[in-house]
Amino acid sequence: MNVTRKILLNILLVQFLIFIYIGSHNNTKKASSFTLASTLPQKKLPISSEYTLWNEEEKIKIALKKIEALSTTPKVFLPPIIISQKLICTKAISQKTVSKKIVSKKVIHKKAVAKISKRDKVAKYAKAKLGHKYVWGATGPQNFDCSGFTKEVFQETTGIKIPRVSRDQAKVGEYIKYKDLKEGDMVFFDTHKHYLGKVNHVGIYLKDGKFIHASSAKKRVIITSFKKKPFYKKRFLWGRRVIKTPS
Repeated sequence: MNVTRKILLNILLVQFLIFIYIGSHNNTKKASSFTLASTLPQKKLPISSEYTLWNEEEKIKIALKKIEALSTTPKVFLPPIIISQKLICTKAISQKTVSKKIVSKKVIHKKAVAKISKRDKVAKYAKAKLGHKYVWGATGPQNFDCSGFTKEVFQETTGIKIPRVSRDQAKVGEYIKYKDLKEGDMVFFDTHKHYLGKVNHVGIYLKDGKFIHASSAKKRVIITSFKKKPFYKKRFLWGRRVIKTPS
């Protein structure tokens, strides 16, 4: 009996020792594997192109960032039809702007032309004939006598036809005194050696006390000043106005 007990106790002791040995060996493996795992680099979990698949907080953060980006830099995408209509509208507006500019230029040009009055035209055309020869009985376009000069100027600039000779020209239009003379008025003189009070010379009044005429004495078309040539002021008879416009 005692022998049997001893055998059983020895068997149990051996089993206990085996169990302890196996347990300690397994713990050593776990510890070594844990140490090895801690020393190895950790692999990152895969991340998709839109957001992390494994973190709900990251999803929310990314969504908030997108909303913030849209609110700060809004982008409006027009469909192709709207874009084409917009381009057509822009072209139409630009064409209207160009047409308005062209019209405005035409209006300005017309206004500029309107500012050139008949009086100015008469004076300008007459001055263009300065230096042309005086020839008795000539009516232009290159040579003139005094009344042939005035007849040519008025007919070419205003279309007004006045008589051929100075004494008849002195009877047409409105009678004007010296103080009331304006540019484009005809001025009449008695240039006879002895004053007779009869018209025998004519010219066209300019401005600043000057007139232009075909002078028989100078043998050409000239401008004379009443101040510098008091003879003409003394022999002045009257003026005649055939231009009825207020310009």
